[in-house]
Amino acid sequence: MKRLSKKRLRDIKQNKMQFFNIFIMVFLGVFVFAGIHAYMDGMEKSANKYYKDNNFQDIWLSGENFSTEDLEKVKNTENVKDAERMLTIKTELENKDGVTLDTNFIESNNISKMYVVDGEEFSKDKKGVWFDSYLAKNLDLKVGDEITVTYQNMKITEKIAGLVNTPDHVYFVKDDTEIFPTHKNYGYMYLSINELPQGMPQIFNQIIVDVDNTDKTQETKANLENNIKSAISVTDRESSVSYKGYNSEIEEGTTYSGVFTFLFLFIAVLSVTTTMNRFVKKQRTQIGTLKALGFKNRKIINHYVGYGFIISLVASIVGLLAGKYGLGTFFLNMEMSYFEVPVYNTVLIPVVYILAIAVVALITLVTYLSCRSILKESAVEALRIEIPKVKSTKFDLTTKGIFKKASISTRWNLRDVGRNKGRSLMAIVGIIGCTMLMLCAFGMMDTMKSYLSWEFDKISNFEYKLSLSNNYTDDQFVNIKEKYGNETSESFGIEIKNVDKKETNTLTINDAPNKLKYTNHNKEYMDLKDDGIYITEKLSEKYGLKVGDEITWHIFGDDNWYICKIAGLNRDPQNQQLNMTRKYYESLGLTYKADTVYTDENLINTKTIDGVDTIQSIATLKQGMESMLETTETMVVLLIVVSAILGFVIIYNLGILSFTEKQYQFATLKVLGFKDKQIKNIFVKQNLWLTVAGIVIGLPLGFWMLDYIFKSALGENYDFNAYIKPVSYLYAVVGSLVVSIIVNKVLSRKVKRIDMVTSLKGNE
Repeated sequence: MKRLSKKRLRDIKQNKMQFFNIFIMVFLGVFVFAGIHAYMDGMEKSANKYYKDNNFQDIWLSGENFSTEDLEKVKNTENVKDAERMLTIKTELENKDGVTLDTNFIESNNISKMYVVDGEEFSKDKKGVWFDSYLAKNLDLKVGDEITVTYQNMKITEKIAGLVNTPDHVYFVKDDTEIFPTHKNYGYMYLSINELPQGMPQIFNQIIVDVDNTDKTQETKANLENNIKSAISVTDRESSVSYKGYNSEIEEGTTYSGVFTFLFLFIAVLSVTTTMNRFVKKQRTQIGTLKALGFKNRKIINHYVGYGFIISLVASIVGLLAGKYGLGTFFLNMEMSYFEVPVYNTVLIPVVYILAIAVVALITLVTYLSCRSILKESAVEALRIEIPKVKSTKFDLTTKGIFKKASISTRWNLRDVGRNKGRSLMAIVGIIGCTMLMLCAFGMMDTMKSYLSWEFDKISNFEYKLSLSNNYTDDQFVNIKEKYGNETSESFGIEIKNVDKKETNTLTINDAPNKLKYTNHNKEYMDLKDDGIYITEKLSEKYGLKVGDEITWHIFGDDNWYICKIAGLNRDPQNQQLNMTRKYYESLGLTYKADTVYTDENLINTKTIDGVDTIQSIATLKQGMESMLETTETMVVLLIVVSAILGFVIIYNLGILSFTEKQYQFATLKVLGFKDKQIKNIFVKQNLWLTVAGIVIGLPLGFWMLDYIFKSALGENYDFNAYIKPVSYLYAVVGSLVVSIIVNKVLSRKVKRIDMVTSLKGNE
């Protein structure tokens, strides 16, 4: 066995590039799979632990003023374990331009408990504020600093007692026009209800609920909706912006990671198994020698199985470690910069280990089967060098049409491809995979930029969005319209009867025809008419509704139900909601009260406006999205590099196998007087044919894969398809060609080093 071990080491040394390529292919496949899973599963596990440890609320009620009786009624509802009240208002942070805070006055903090990053624990009897740690970091605020916030005509000045995170603020954005939080101009803080400013009435507009059995959440929610009449809306976790937004990101990542990693692993494993099969067959004379020397078949099999097993095992272990602690940590740190989960770690779930074991087992099995087929031969048969088999082809192009007059190199290559379909197919598959991955990488950036243009340049046709205070006065509203225009809208939560269940959504009343635009299926502008309600195409598919159908709905807090005809379908990349004109809304007997004003006035230096809670700039929103795109670009560059490496290794490895198998033919051509340059031309020409074939097939498959990713991965709020610029197709083509040309250049140099005597011995 020691002698066989020495032989194995000697073989690995002599074929070091081939085995190194096998190592790299297995490593890259496991590395990408483990890395993406490590960060995606890490996001999920870390958040779930955070929710559990800090008792994330299951249900919350919104209203104008919840009394003590309301609170007791909630607590006495079946399956309710505990409930707490709070007052939530929007305030502006002084001396910090455009910073808005959700300010919460609370009685206790046993539900959705604060995670203290720095400072002291919350207590109702303590003074001070407990401030969003992510926003504090961006604003350079620390424990002990004094801050002042304004609300209407009142000011609240307090010292920061603690920097905190809470489980109901994991995904925290100003409104539905933002996708990712920036933690620069929007955050939250908590104070004891005892710190409520003098002159401000002690009212509570939120009740958060902890249920004792999560399986009963929907039943409990329905009971609260029926029993708590002062509640305008009742929301559960699944419908909350924070919980849903974070989970959507995980679901999206799971979808596209599954596609990418499957492609990586499929191509890598297919190439490795082919390589190991060819390597064992190349060793058939040595296997014959071992049989002739008296080695048992079992020992010979164990010896050769060890090649694939050892290389793939080491590569898998290194891939798992590098994937989890390298790629996974890198992606997780980038992703969690947008979300507020204070403690997070990469995680490898059992399926990752199972797949790594499966890869090792598959490569080992292929090696075993290849060796066993040779061992069926006698020692004498196996000792002979295998003569290259000339397979006849039923359909020989070289005997037909224009191909009869083609050059010798063309006809030779056509016959060779036809006779070695498996080898040729593997080379094409390698190029297809490389092209697909590169095109997807470039296409991801193109698609996101297309989405940005659609949402922020076409639909949001304004510069600033003014969110009005809930209790603005008529005089304030008149002044706002005089200064900033009369383009307004109103949005609120509604409940829809959909067959046998109820759905919650948002209805926007549009009185801003010039600022808040709508687009059809082809992204062309469309007008809302005064004859019905409009829903997005994605909602129509979800609800099973079409133009002309009727939809039944009511406003939260209003028991009156309305039946409206669907007048049309619009398409929106990120807001799947219902819309109607103000005129149609008022024709239903409802009173319009604007909550948003749209303007093109320059408000860059405007901090506060009477009657306005927040001033939101479209330019700022675009800036936030562009910042997110920079992160995406990092991922894209990494994907391109890994794709290029994988493509290079696969093509190089298959090229070596192809060259080895052709040595007999090339040696024969040399004997017949062919120059090295002519033989190189034959070799390179075939490889370029296969490269072009792989590119031609890979381009449409790459687009299909990207389109599938966006259609499957995007959450229910998003609706945009893959878009790839012509120049990105060019980049993918050039990238794949460059990889192939480099490999051909390297391999073609081997023509000079062909040993004609050794190569021609197979003809003896």
